[in-house]
Amino acid sequence: MDSVMLDSYYPGLTAISTKQLIAKMPMITASANEIVLVECASETDAAAVKAIFETRKQTQMDGGAWYPETIEQWGGAQICVNGAYVMLVCHADAADIAASFNALFA
Repeated sequence: MDSVMLDSYYPGLTAISTKQLIAKMPMITASANEIVLVECASETDAAAVKAIFETRKQTQMDGGAWYPETIEQWGGAQICVNGAYVMLVCHADAADIAASFNALFA
C-alpha cells in the first residue's frame, strides 16, 4: 500500500514514527487478505499503532468489508504486539501466522 492508501485505510498510521513498515493487500475488494507489519520507534508508538489496527478491524467487521465471507474473515483477524513490533493480519490462517510471529519474540 502506498501512503495514500495507508492514510485512507489506517488514518494516523503515517504520522507515527516507524523504523520499518510493510503493508500489503490485494487490489480486489472480494479478498480480505491483508497484512501490516510495523517496527515502531517506541512501545508508546506501538500502542498507538495497535489502536489504529483495532479500528481498521472493527470498521471492516461492521460492514466495511462488504461481503459476508470477508466480514467473517475480518472477525478472525489478529493483532499482535511485541515490544515496539506490531502486526495486523487478516487471512484464513491468521491465527497460525500470529503464532509464528509471536514465536519470534519468545
